[in-house]
Amino acid sequence: MYTWARRFIVPALFTTSCAAMLGCIANIGGLDDEEESSGPGDGPGSGAGAAAGAGTGGSGSTGAGPGVEPTVCVPGVPRTSALPRLTKAQYDNTIRDLLGIDSQPSSMLAPDGVGSVDQRAWDGYKTAAETVAAAVMADPGARARAIPCAPEGDGAACAHQLIDTLGRRAFRRPLTDEERGRFQALYARRQELTETGSFDDGAQLIIEGFLVSPSFLMRAEINETPEGEYFALNSHEVASRLSYLLWGSMPDDALFAAADADALLTPEQILAQARRMLADPKSRGMVKAFHEHYLHMGQGTRWSNIQRDPAAFPDFDASMVPLLSEETERFIEHVVFDQAGTFQELVTTPVGFVNASLAPLYGLDAAQFNGAELVPVDLDPTQRSGLFTRLGFLVSHSGYDRTSPILRGAFLQKEVLCADIPPPPPMVEGTPLPTDESLTTNRARVDAQTAPDACKFCHHTYINPTGFALEAYDAVGAYQQTESFSGAPIDTRVSVDMGESIVELDGPVALSEAIASSPEAQRCYVRKWVSFAYEREINSEDACTVDELTARLTQGGYTVLDLIADLTQSQSFRVRALQTEVAP
Repeated sequence: MYTWARRFIVPALFTTSCAAMLGCIANIGGLDDEEESSGPGDGPGSGAGAAAGAGTGGSGSTGAGPGVEPTVCVPGVPRTSALPRLTKAQYDNTIRDLLGIDSQPSSMLAPDGVGSVDQRAWDGYKTAAETVAAAVMADPGARARAIPCAPEGDGAACAHQLIDTLGRRAFRRPLTDEERGRFQALYARRQELTETGSFDDGAQLIIEGFLVSPSFLMRAEINETPEGEYFALNSHEVASRLSYLLWGSMPDDALFAAADADALLTPEQILAQARRMLADPKSRGMVKAFHEHYLHMGQGTRWSNIQRDPAAFPDFDASMVPLLSEETERFIEHVVFDQAGTFQELVTTPVGFVNASLAPLYGLDAAQFNGAELVPVDLDPTQRSGLFTRLGFLVSHSGYDRTSPILRGAFLQKEVLCADIPPPPPMVEGTPLPTDESLTTNRARVDAQTAPDACKFCHHTYINPTGFALEAYDAVGAYQQTESFSGAPIDTRVSVDMGESIVELDGPVALSEAIASSPEAQRCYVRKWVSFAYEREINSEDACTVDELTARLTQGGYTVLDLIADLTQSQSFRVRALQTEVAP
């Protein structure tokens, strides 16, 4: 209906300088391209995130140089983008909560990116807005949700009510008089901008206009009330930070009410809302997204591309692959929400989620499980202990026909302990695994494979010992005590480097307990949460937040939900740094 008229919407709504939108979305409020968010470092571009973080720190942020994450706390607030755009995931969630349309319209958008909006991105925003607006008017439930009244006469009074109610929610703040006037003028021009000039055509035009507005597409933070050397966010800006951090979506009615009452200015007020929001089921999606990032799960990862030798593992088939991720996600949700668990419990709790397909891999009787549903079960605590003894991690970090101590050990060292291990030299790629008959265990073969000088230090000091502790599980995650190819007993006694200490241990349960109590693993988990939540690489100011939250986590009894709530308590969550000129 609107294809011919869409080119008129932007000039009708925005000033001449913003009419093209291509520069407006990046530059509104005086923000230039170099000040736009550089995107996430540890955190994924589609993470929940808060505008507290979109950015690199730029000038005024103390960093440690390219490729090196700062660890020394320098108090302050990093300089970040004041205008981060909605990610595709946030766009879908916001459309769902704003209009009741849950069709993933972000499939029409360009990939998530940074800098100015180019023609491809702008075309995607226009197409998505037109499609969503049409879907709202075609769906009686969505239409009633968007339009709070029945039109009478020329429909102007109802249109004005639509503008006020929908606009406040779409922009996550009250409309200004100027904005309200632009949308009212848009409705007044419906005869020339639509085919019929009816109320419904005018309402659809208004909805589409909101969805291409910079104030919808960006999480703008442009309040300039000074607070010392920084700008204080107003309550509506804080509400947006909270909702996109914890839900990846717009505020709900309770959060809007708090913002309208200007009751989101103190750390105590913000914390109370954060705790309320974490009790909402929408927060589970954010926690799932973080742990998918933490474990490197998802499409295109080791978790989704799993094949096993049918001769060696005849009971494993492709239908089990999605169950491995599902079980891991159910376990995480159970520990974090149902048990209100800690990081330590995430790494040590011996609970699995099992059905008849997965039961044999856990040494359980498949006949005791009916149907495909995954149900909680207490696993043997002498064999299973937390996240890294779950089938998903073990299978995704194994080879086609054997375990991979290298994959398992490297992941735990680099991603769980945050050890700084360089990539392997290019000349060692593809080094074959020795098959000498005198090497009767996979452990012995891997040690021989990594014995050359170019490999030995990193592998024999960090990677191999960590992975060898998990040799008690085969390539499909089943518990084993002897090698399938030789019958030789499996040795899981190791000395694991955990930063400032060398830990002597035997087996996966002891390894899990060591990780749970490791200051390095605890700090690493916190660091990844800070980066994910703030949507940026850790800078020296963020290192202060990491220090503070790690100190709480190491004391014990500090739940994952406590950690997430306290991410809202940093100074940088409530204020933003003054924008300074970027050096050419």
